[in-house]
Amino acid sequence: MIPSYDGDAAQDPAPPVGRSEGHEERPFIFISHLTVPEEDHEVLERHFRNRARLVDDFPGFLYLLLLRPISGEATHTFVTAWRSREDFSRYMKSEEHRISHSREPADIMARTEVRHEAYELLMDPAEWFGPAGSVD
Repeated sequence: MIPSYDGDAAQDPAPPVGRSEGHEERPFIFISHLTVPEEDHEVLERHFRNRARLVDDFPGFLYLLLLRPISGEATHTFVTAWRSREDFSRYMKSEEHRISHSREPADIMARTEVRHEAYELLMDPAEWFGPAGSVD
């Protein structure tokens, strides 16, 4: 079910996702594009599947995705979504972040090219479908 918007589109043509009273900030998305040597794909994917999960309970964290593109230059794309840019910034300075990144396979990361991008979320399909596994 696609959510309806009962607001005045002329006044607010693109209402922020997750807007609450007095809170205009949109969710923040941080993306890391990794170009990993082919011989390291399996080990890197296994590492991410077996991650420490310290971010999962961090205030403001929404979700994490690991993608294997079927086209383009990157071999893997890592996406995290946050309630706000400030929440992401707090995590980047946290002990949880330091511990999580200390577990990365240093030898593979040394051979990996990384490019980062940051976005403001305008539309999230999770709103259309509700919680994972729910059926309307």
